[in-house]
Amino acid sequence: MNILLINPLIRERDLPRNIPHGIAILASVLREKGYNVILLDINGCRYSKEEVRSRLKSLDYDVVGIGGLIPVYREVKWLSETIKAIHPGIPIIVGGSVGFSVPELVLQRTGVDIVCNQEGEMTLPEILHAIETGSKLDSVKGIWFKKDGQTVKTPERELIRDLDIIPFPAWDLLPMDVYLNNPVVGVGRDIDFISSRGCPYQCTFCFRAFGRKYRPHSVDYIVEAIKFLKRDYSIDFVSFQDDEFIATPKRVEEFCERLQRADIRIKWSATGRVNLANRELYKRAKEAGCVSISYGIESGSQRMLDSMKKGVTVEQAKEAISLNREVGLRLPTSFIVGMPGETGETAWETVEFCKETAIPLKGLMFATPYPGTELFEYALKNNKIKGDIEDFILRLGDAVDFTVNLTDAFTDDELIALREEMIEEVNLHYRPPSTEEMERFNIELYGEELYRRAQRQVELPAFKKHRELHGFNE
Repeated sequence: MNILLINPLIRERDLPRNIPHGIAILASVLREKGYNVILLDINGCRYSKEEVRSRLKSLDYDVVGIGGLIPVYREVKWLSETIKAIHPGIPIIVGGSVGFSVPELVLQRTGVDIVCNQEGEMTLPEILHAIETGSKLDSVKGIWFKKDGQTVKTPERELIRDLDIIPFPAWDLLPMDVYLNNPVVGVGRDIDFISSRGCPYQCTFCFRAFGRKYRPHSVDYIVEAIKFLKRDYSIDFVSFQDDEFIATPKRVEEFCERLQRADIRIKWSATGRVNLANRELYKRAKEAGCVSISYGIESGSQRMLDSMKKGVTVEQAKEAISLNREVGLRLPTSFIVGMPGETGETAWETVEFCKETAIPLKGLMFATPYPGTELFEYALKNNKIKGDIEDFILRLGDAVDFTVNLTDAFTDDELIALREEMIEEVNLHYRPPSTEEMERFNIELYGEELYRRAQRQVELPAFKKHRELHGFNE
């Protein structure tokens, strides 16, 4: 069969910079099973609606698979309805958080026929086999589907224990030059990579797409992937986008050792957690090319950290920031305003935290209750989301955009104004390092040649627009 996989448009105001890992991995899985795979990367190519419609008419396919995050729900709705209008009998399967965070809504309100729950590498081939042979979908674990006008849920499927059985993403089916030239965190030809799945922590605002159990790829798998990307795509930088890259220090140490032993000259960034910050580990990582450890600090108020079940302290955050600077690593951070219980006092504790730690608060997200999170359940229970749920989901985008007010202390206008006041107050007192200091630091971190290329990148109008929109707390 011919399988059409679609990566929908997301973050239209931003450059396409994050490769669609899920769709690209599924493309590799299906090719290994003997299917002919067509990958339509709408986001990477930024096709217009008319261009998409034209391609949907001209391509030859028997089944369609669409995946993505919950903010692409609007696109999934449009795509599924468009496909059904062109090919009424074509089965449409949806995966990713857009599907399994609201499966019943997707099946009831869109043209989608089947929702794949959680990981699809084992599930999707079974769905396709059932479609191909005309057998019943009831026997396929981990899906929701339509049956006689009703939605049916099959038993859960076990998560994949050994992630190394998963093939590399089908990078050859993606517009790689587009992604590699729009840095995620790094500079030069930068690619994002996910080296583990699962997060054991309890943050109320986070959707744990891959469960609570931490499951890493082996160091062998990661190193071989980097070798492949270095050879075939001349990458300069890898932005690890795991929920928690440094969760297992021993694996990070082994990764560093392998990079150096194989003489793989690459720069890379990692996601961290303030309670896991480790001086000796960070020193070792920097020796092996790491330039950045990022943190979701979220708030300078202990009361707010506790309410969002962050599981860390304000003091741990301060210590992690000092440690990054001591080792000489860059320090991207994220903050949230407007969680339940937020007051003027707690918001200003975040302001004072940023002033004390000398972090410019250029990016500050609104608390956003994405479906599938504990925060979403809170919003429903407390009538914070009014009207039809689909209307709310259709409005979802980046958390830099205001969607809903979860506080009791502020009106909508007051909360929006508070965010601006916080950003203005922090940056009024922020004193950045001198240009000369930053240049010396960056040349030492990246090397002269890569640093000069990075300077040319940051001057590009589209890159500047991205930074202005999202901010960059560092």
